[in-house]
Amino acid sequence: MLQRGSSHCPYGFQAFNSCLKSADRYVMETLNGKTILIIGAGLLQIPAIERAKAMGLYTIASDYRSEACGIPLADDSIIISTRDVDGTVREARKYSREKRPIHGVITVGTDASMTVAAVASALNLPGIKFCDAEAASNKLKMRARLKEHAVPCPDYFECWTEEEAITHFHQLRNTAVVVKPADNMGSRGVSMASNEQEVRRAFAFAKNATPSGEVIIEEYMPGPELSIDALIYNGESHITGIADRIIDKPPYFVETGHIMPSNLPAEALEDAVRVMKDGIQALGINLGAAKGDIKVTPEGAKVGEIAARLSGGFMSAYTFPYATGIDLVGKAIRIAMGEEPGDLVPELDAVSMEAALIPGAGRVAGISGIASALALNAVKHIFINIEIGDTLVNPRCNVEKAGHIIVQADSREAAIQAVEKARTLIQFNLEKR
Repeated sequence: MLQRGSSHCPYGFQAFNSCLKSADRYVMETLNGKTILIIGAGLLQIPAIERAKAMGLYTIASDYRSEACGIPLADDSIIISTRDVDGTVREARKYSREKRPIHGVITVGTDASMTVAAVASALNLPGIKFCDAEAASNKLKMRARLKEHAVPCPDYFECWTEEEAITHFHQLRNTAVVVKPADNMGSRGVSMASNEQEVRRAFAFAKNATPSGEVIIEEYMPGPELSIDALIYNGESHITGIADRIIDKPPYFVETGHIMPSNLPAEALEDAVRVMKDGIQALGINLGAAKGDIKVTPEGAKVGEIAARLSGGFMSAYTFPYATGIDLVGKAIRIAMGEEPGDLVPELDAVSMEAALIPGAGRVAGISGIASALALNAVKHIFINIEIGDTLVNPRCNVEKAGHIIVQADSREAAIQAVEKARTLIQFNLEKR
């Protein structure tokens, strides 16, 4: 699927570049001319590339696609898969030796934490241990680490075969379960099941989406879900944003949007933050960033997952700054470069929201209304992931959506109304297959 961006401020982060504080100016002077390697060069990594350049850094972007939309924006590139740990270490060492020294490495919005940790270790850069990055990437290792440290999370089993999945379904008391790949992201291969027939379907779906073949089956956690961002410096976790996730399309788990700040009661948020911080500590994330999906269940908050990176889904780079005024991506870059993150006190008290565009299935014959939607006062950006001639499906994961709307408003109600209005204005002409 082609990634396209259309907005008042293309790809969205320049608006924050002119709002730097004097402390940020000081860091810019400190960082000016140094080099950072950004793992990934897709749409969600563009704000990191642009932000790093605005901070005076020389940027190298790595991606397996030479045509990735972030490649032309970086000062230089390394064409290699974000999942190729050994290859990226080899190329980073070669680059640092033959071209210019690399002083920091980071990723945003994609599961490349193991690659980041390996490069950081190989080049003696700020970062976390590889084993901890692995525990924050592989859901089986994550669950084991969380259980070891008594951090609340669902009961689970590893399963390699369909029959193992059935056996473990019964061991989980025949209640609703979630079957997922142990080593993928974006809700790829994740679905819920409530009986043996559904478990067989869910296992096949998960197995098809796992690079290693590892599948995990776990008890389903009822209740609302939060997306929490954190920055970690000197071993101390700073919660930097909490959003309500909007999950739909059962039996799949497709995030159709998120809105921040959260609307849950203070006690529920405090419990979720406590569990998030305990999870960060259990996973050994003592420097950098962490992103958590935390479920607020009737039994209390539990960890869905915690990744050793900033959030994707347009949260860390778009909705978070629009809600708080804090340059979260810039703060994470500072940490990756060995600097303190600086002031994390919010400057705004706004409501921001991301909403997916999901028009249905069919071949795209036309798209209209984008300019009209962008003209709405609260609408800040519209990202279209498709082009004429592409074929849309009813999404079963987070990478199968047609586009995204980003809004900023004074109230939750106003944000929701702006999204609804923009959705009515944007029209997809679909030819049924």
